[in-house]
Amino acid sequence: MNILTKTFSAPPVDVREIARYAGCRTENHDIEEKIRACVTEAQHLFKYTIVYTECPVAVTGTTVDFGVFRVPSQSLCRALAGCCTAVLFAATVGLEIDRLVARYGITEPSKALLLQSFGAERIEALCDRFGEFLKETTGKTLHPRFSPGYGDCPLCVQHDLFTVLDCSRKIGLSLTDTLLMSPTKSVTAVIGLEG
Repeated sequence: MNILTKTFSAPPVDVREIARYAGCRTENHDIEEKIRACVTEAQHLFKYTIVYTECPVAVTGTTVDFGVFRVPSQSLCRALAGCCTAVLFAATVGLEIDRLVARYGITEPSKALLLQSFGAERIEALCDRFGEFLKETTGKTLHPRFSPGYGDCPLCVQHDLFTVLDCSRKIGLSLTDTLLMSPTKSVTAVIGLEG
């Protein structure tokens, strides 16, 4: 199995998305200015890295077989219907944003919230950019990404993804005993490929 890593340049920042993650309206000029200040302060902290592999997919009943591990999940079966292959991936924007959020969590909780929201917007933007990259390089139709914990897909599938992708060594992403990822602004998922 060919495990690949890729680093992307920073995707464009979406201030509206940051505000949405923070539960704020962007029509509020003061909030928008605070978000822009957070972007200016933190945008250099992010590293946009992905580790991924493409593997075969076989759906049988309510189980998906990726060849390297199997997942019992009706939700995942539906998400991969019609796919013969899938991409398993892990993405992270790095640990520095976690450190900055923790620092401001003590002194300026409202700023910590906006920085947390900025981190959420960044990891989503990275995953979207990776999807565009896959469309360009494979020429296939992509199904929406599907992560462990969605629907009836067990969260413990994280262990399988981390083992197959060697996340710790490849991109510095680790998994706690409670299945939380560090850095926190990270995603693991499966993307079905059709065609």
